[in-house]
This record gives sequence, structure tokens and C-alpha cells, in this order.
Amino acid sequence: MLSLEKINSFLCTELKNIDINIFEEVTSTNTLLKEQGRNKNEWCTYIASSQTGGKGRLGRSFYSPENTGVYFSVLLKPDLEIEKAILITTAAAVAVTRVLETLGCQNAQIKWVNDIFVDNRKVCGILTESVINTETKKLQFAVLGVGINLIKPESDFPEEIKNIAGAVFQNETEDLKELFVAEFLNEFYKIYVNLSSADFMKEYKAKCFCLGREISVISGDTVRQGTAISVDENARLLVKFSDNHEEFISNGEISIKITKKT
Repeated sequence: MLSLEKINSFLCTELKNIDINIFEEVTSTNTLLKEQGRNKNEWCTYIASSQTGGKGRLGRSFYSPENTGVYFSVLLKPDLEIEKAILITTAAAVAVTRVLETLGCQNAQIKWVNDIFVDNRKVCGILTESVINTETKKLQFAVLGVGINLIKPESDFPEEIKNIAGAVFQNETEDLKELFVAEFLNEFYKIYVNLSSADFMKEYKAKCFCLGREISVISGDTVRQGTAISVDENARLLVKFSDNHEEFISNGEISIKITKKT
């Protein structure tokens, strides 16, 4: 089991009294916290050593075995318009890369919009689920979920994700999981207090490794080829398509053409 005492010892002063709940195994930390979000205080955090029904974007599952990664969700109640909810996800991506750098991984990069890659392998996924206040048209609350493969599973990744999934480190060091969670909360907090300013998007753009590369833009059954040009302050990806017209996209998925080193 993860140590609550150790996590608290690494937290910044502003987060020392937040409600942290640790589980050995759950279906999904996002699902549990979303069900209880109305009755919990902001920054309430659910952490699990493994998940049986981890959630990814677009209805996909997220592989969440024990002894390799850490999976957690944070309850947020920002004064934020619906269309700016994506800033939560992008801020989290920046926070993850900052923490990995402090832990010794200097080559973590962001794949638009919510994945973290190391050496062309996905090591971390981020999922934000929002509940809308229909009267104000703003977020009632949001649940930010992060799942990261800190070390490689003993039996390797399942066949269906073997060619894309990876881990950050070769071996686990003392307090690695507790330190990662706490430092993520610390770094995310620094960004979150001024989230609507989107100042952090410059850093997001600098770490976004799809820019300047050939990509496929996938929306439902439609796949379009183009080149990723830039990311704006609202986290929209500017794409120049094969017919030379340029367009901002704010949803869907991209696939990046990876050029293998020889």
C-alpha cells in the first residue's frame, strides 16, 4: 500500500490538509470520485495501486496493473467556462513533465492533447471528466485523472499495447510513487491558481512533440492527413491538411508518424 504519511510529508504547505484516500485496488479512481464529487471538498484525491476498469479518452480502457504505476484522481471546482475545461488537462500534462524532470527523466514530451511520451512510448495518460452547472454554463466540478507507468510490468505490457506503451524508469526507487503523486499535486497547484490566464501554455507548446510533424487527425470514422503547425492558448491544435488549408482542431485524436532511428 502507498503511504499517506509519506505523501503528506512531500506536499507543499497549501495542500497539507487536503483529503487523500488510498486504495489497493478500485475499478476507476475517476469513476469513484465523480460519483461523490458533489459531497467532497476541492482537492480531494483518490489514489490506487491498481485499477480493474481504468478509463482513457474516447471510451477506451487504461491498463492499470499493480506494482508498476500509480493511478489517481483529483477533485477540482474552478470558476471556469466549459470551453476552457481543456486547460485542466493541458496544465496537468505540463505538471507531469515538470515532475518527471525533477525525478531525473529529462526527455518527457507531450502528445496533444493529453498523453506523455518518453522515447516514443506512452508512459502517462490524463483524463478530465466534467460535470456542468446548467444554469451558469460553467463547470460544477471536474475530476482530473492521471495514470502513469513508472516502471515496466514484470510480465510486460499486453500484446495490444506492447508497441506503444512504455515506462519512465527501469527500476523503482524508494518512495517513487508517493513522491510522484505529491510533486504532481504541488506543480499542478502552482499552475491551477492562475489557470484561466493560460500562461503555462507556452511551456505546453514547447514540450508538444507533434509540432512540425506529419499526423493523422481522427474524428469518428474520418481520418485526415496533415502537419501539426502550432498550439494556441486555448489548447487548439493548428493543422495544415494535405489540401493546404489550415484548421484549428479542439477535439478528436491524432496519430503521429514516428520516424525510427537507424
